[in-house]
Amino acid sequence: HTNGSDSASVRGAEVYYHREKPQDKPLADSILCGMREVIHALPGYESFPVRAESVAEGHGENRIGTMPSVIVETAYHSNPEDVAALQDPVFRSAAMKGVEKGYRLWATGKSCEPLTLAPIADVEIPTQSAREIELGYQGNPQYPVTIEFTSASCSKPGACTPTRTLFEDPTKPIRAELTCKGSSPGVARWSVVLRDADGVATPPVVFQHSCVQV
Repeated sequence: HTNGSDSASVRGAEVYYHREKPQDKPLADSILCGMREVIHALPGYESFPVRAESVAEGHGENRIGTMPSVIVETAYHSNPEDVAALQDPVFRSAAMKGVEKGYRLWATGKSCEPLTLAPIADVEIPTQSAREIELGYQGNPQYPVTIEFTSASCSKPGACTPTRTLFEDPTKPIRAELTCKGSSPGVARWSVVLRDADGVATPPVVFQHSCVQV
């Protein structure tokens, strides 16, 4: 649905479950969490209001359903900012991707949690060699995902090349190869971000990659 209010200042996404069916609240909360994650990943919608918790009400639409059932109110058609969002197909798509994600996580018994990269330990690699590292994460990204390495600092200007690598198989670990191609020592600090197919990205994780002579 779209929502409405006598006050034009009321806005945002909300999800309702029936007060006589409290067992439906986990589904409603998971859908809100999915919507929040995907909508807030959109440029321009980072602060779009998405209620933190679902609301118990007595709507007729989900009163007599024997299966888990909730009401999703995507935005308020009585608020000008929400109207602009509702007319944006990118926003509408993100909102429904969030609904799908929240339902999918609930249906498979997974909790909705922020997407974050695990800390990456500093690495020392001998010059003219390479080493592969495995990157861990928490959350439920939509595959395919990309790992983006950007240079936070580099001891040799131009020697630290940004990379962007696509990973399509969620059953396989995410690994990145770090190289020290030259014969001279040097240090790079990398800022690493994981970004999923819905545009959801982790906060950057910074680590140091040193090329050392042995």
